Amino acid sequence: MFQIDQKKKDCSKISLTEAWDLFDNPANSTFEDQYIIGGPGDNVVVQEWSDRKPARKHETWVGVYTLKDCYPVQETYARNSSVTTSTRFFNLQLGISDPDVFTPPSTCQSARPERMSESGC
Repeated sequence: MFQIDQKKKDCSKISLTEAWDLFDNPANSTFEDQYIIGGPGDNVVVQEWSDRKPARKHETWVGVYTLKDCYPVQETYARNSSVTTSTRFFNLQLGISDPDVFTPPSTCQSARPERMSESGC
């Protein structure tokens, strides 16, 4: 998996044992809440979901989606106490306006794959 730092224009590889799919919502997610964002006459009903289970105290994933059509509003992932990724979605449009965003930059072409350790599986 590639990690791209847009500010530094740097590309590095992340070990496959560290891969983290930001859009892979946990199966059997827990409904947390439903609320309205916006104001009178201009609002959207959203639902909040997490990977929290009754026996656990802390979530590692929380997602907020519109009730109608299930559009993403915000997703937060916590890998550990020092690494959290929060993504907010806005100005959504159907389709992909620039499919080239899925092509890794040329700096990634020289990245070398690393073999996973057998103990990491």
